[in-house]
Amino acid sequence: MDIGSHDQLAKASEVILTNRVGVHSHIRGLGLSNEMEPRQVAQGLVGQVKARKAAGYIVKMVKEGRVTGRAVLIAGQPGTGKTALAMAIAKEMSDGAPATLMSASEIFSPEVSTAEALTQALRRSVGIRIKEETEIIEGEVVEVTIERPATTSGAKAGRLTLKTTEMETIYDLGGKMIESVIKENITAGDIITIDKATGRIAKLGRSFTRARDYDAQGAQARFIQTPDGELQKRKEVTHMVTLHDIDVINSRQQGFLALFSGDTGEIKQEVRDQINQKVSEWKEEGKADIVPGILFIDEVHMLNIECFAFLNRALEADNAPIVIMATNRGITKIRGTNELSPHGIPMDLLDRTLIIMTEPYTSAEISSILKIR
Repeated sequence: MDIGSHDQLAKASEVILTNRVGVHSHIRGLGLSNEMEPRQVAQGLVGQVKARKAAGYIVKMVKEGRVTGRAVLIAGQPGTGKTALAMAIAKEMSDGAPATLMSASEIFSPEVSTAEALTQALRRSVGIRIKEETEIIEGEVVEVTIERPATTSGAKAGRLTLKTTEMETIYDLGGKMIESVIKENITAGDIITIDKATGRIAKLGRSFTRARDYDAQGAQARFIQTPDGELQKRKEVTHMVTLHDIDVINSRQQGFLALFSGDTGEIKQEVRDQINQKVSEWKEEGKADIVPGILFIDEVHMLNIECFAFLNRALEADNAPIVIMATNRGITKIRGTNELSPHGIPMDLLDRTLIIMTEPYTSAEISSILKIR
C-alpha cells in the first residue's frame, strides 16, 4: 500500500456523521425581543429587520384575533428571504397548528380542478384538536415475572405488580403485553402507564426510591415520584388532525388508509358540509377546538383570476387559515386577463392584504447566513 492510499484511509476514518438538513430547517422563529425589536442575527434569521418587525406585529394581531378576512403578502426580489420569513411566522404561530407550504404552480393539475386543489390546501391548513378521556393504569413496578414455556410451542405467561403510595395490585399479562414489557425493558422501580383501551405501555421514568440502586446513571435517566391515589385513573388525551384528513377518511372506502395512498381526488361538497356540521357540534360540546393554521403560497403571481376570486371568498369563511403569499413581481398582468396590477394580484384582493417588503441582503449578511447554514 502506498503512502497516498494510506492517507486517504486515515481521512476516511475521521469522517463525522452528519444529518441532512432542509433549506430552512435552521429557522426557529422571528428572533424578536420582548419589546418586538428584532435582533440582527437570531433564531436562524439574519437581517430583514423591518420585515421581521412587521411580521412580529402581524403574528401578535393574529394571536389576539384582530386579523380576520385578510391575507399577508411578502414581496421582494428573488433571494431576499421571503420563504424563510413565512417559515418563521409559522414557527411563531405554531401551537400545534398545521402549516401548509406550496407553490402556486401546484394548484394546476390534470387530476383535480383548481378550486378543489385550493380547497384541499385550505382545509389542510385548519387543525382540529380533539379531546377525549381514556382510562389508564399508572404506578410503580414492584415486580415483573415472565414464565417461559419449556417447549417452543407453549405460550408465555406473566404477572406485573404495580403500586402507588396507597395501594398495590397484581395483574396477569397476556402475550402482547409481555412483548410490550420486554420491548420497553420494564424493570422493578420503573414508573409506567398502561392504556386500558389499547394496552400500550409507556415508561415515564424511575422512582426516586431507586435512585441509589446504581453507582452511575446515564444522562437520560429521569427520576419521578411514585404516583399517589388509585392505580386506575381517567386522563384527557388530545389528538391533532386537519380538516382535510377527516375529509379523506370519510370520502374513501379504505378510510384512513387513503391518507397514505395520496390518491385523494375530488371530494364531494356534501361530505365537507357534513364534516363541518359535525366539527361544529364537537366544538359546542367541548370535545374539540378548531385551530386555524397557515397556508403559504409561493409565486402567487402564477395564479389566474379564477384562483384569486376563490381565495378572496375563502378569506371570509369561518375558521379560515392565515393565508401568506409571496411574489417577486412588480407591476405585471393578472393571469387570465390583460389587466396590469401590482404583483399580478387583483385590486380587490390586494386591498385586504397586509404587505411586507423584503430588502436585498448585504455581503456581510450573506456571509452570516452561509455560516448558519
